[in-house]
Amino acid sequence: MAFGTETVPKVDKIVGPGNQYVDEAKRQLFGYVGIDQLAGPSEILVLADDSANPIFVAADMLLRPEHGPISRCALVTTSRRYR
Repeated sequence: MAFGTETVPKVDKIVGPGNQYVDEAKRQLFGYVGIDQLAGPSEILVLADDSANPIFVAADMLLRPEHGPISRCALVTTSRRYR
């Protein structure tokens, strides 16, 4: 679809996050169509104390690994509630 078909025009730009397969597809299309970036695996380190909202902490930690098996997330806390 990036190059288009007889009835569908080629795309101007491919954007959005993804896993290593999406990154490789963007790498192969670079120069033919626009791409936003080659992001690679996602990584996050969450620092949380007793004042941190546990729902926000959990959401931040769950959003990164969905981008592939080599994405990493970690939590550093002084709070007993997160142990």
